[in-house]
Amino acid sequence: MIYIDAREGLSGDMLVAAMLELLDPRLKKEASSRIENAAAMHAISFSGSEIEEDGEKGLCINYRLSEPSVTGASHDSAFAQLEDFENHLDSHAPTGRLILKAVFEAESEAHEVPVEEVHLHEIGRPQGILNMAVIGMLSHMLLQDGGEGFVASKIVTGKGVTVMSHGAMRIPPPASRILLRGLWHEEGEAAGERATPTGIAALKVLAGSQTDMVPVNHFIRKGVGFGSKRFGGRLGRTVLYRY
Repeated sequence: MIYIDAREGLSGDMLVAAMLELLDPRLKKEASSRIENAAAMHAISFSGSEIEEDGEKGLCINYRLSEPSVTGASHDSAFAQLEDFENHLDSHAPTGRLILKAVFEAESEAHEVPVEEVHLHEIGRPQGILNMAVIGMLSHMLLQDGGEGFVASKIVTGKGVTVMSHGAMRIPPPASRILLRGLWHEEGEAAGERATPTGIAALKVLAGSQTDMVPVNHFIRKGVGFGSKRFGGRLGRTVLYRY
């Protein structure tokens, strides 16, 4: 199985980075090239930085837009952009679409409007939509490379207040709280938003169950995806283990 450890962070960026790190080196090179090419078609620069903290090595991915873009996307434009990214990635797994669907449904309930009238803000940025397409591609590659399925840890959401396009909101914000229904989660000790809506939706789509009964010292391979924010003095990170 592939175990998603979401106790120190869960976001689209970190999950993509951890998945890349978990791949066989040959497949990682192929996947990185496909992501770079798909990003470039939308004037996005994709790169990865190797990071080591407290003896743990991993990857932090970076996206940079060549030109400023309008933040967010409507329902139809988001799915059209996702399909375009998937075509450039040569990825046709349903995972990315299921993640985006879950996000729209949560935002629809949070704002009490029909799904078709939802307009995504931060989540709807081109790099956010690209992350969903890439998670679809990489999860398929990992399963094709010998993984039998995904299992996850509990989700640590963080706590306090975060500032979003709608203003200051308590963590987890409304869409995240809706996505967390039925999932094992807790706020943890550190302030800040550890788990994003995209990360929660991806885990909900990928993982068939959650458990903490995993022998983390007996894995075949480990992939660490670092974020850019610190929580309690440590960089946020999503860690994947293959057993």
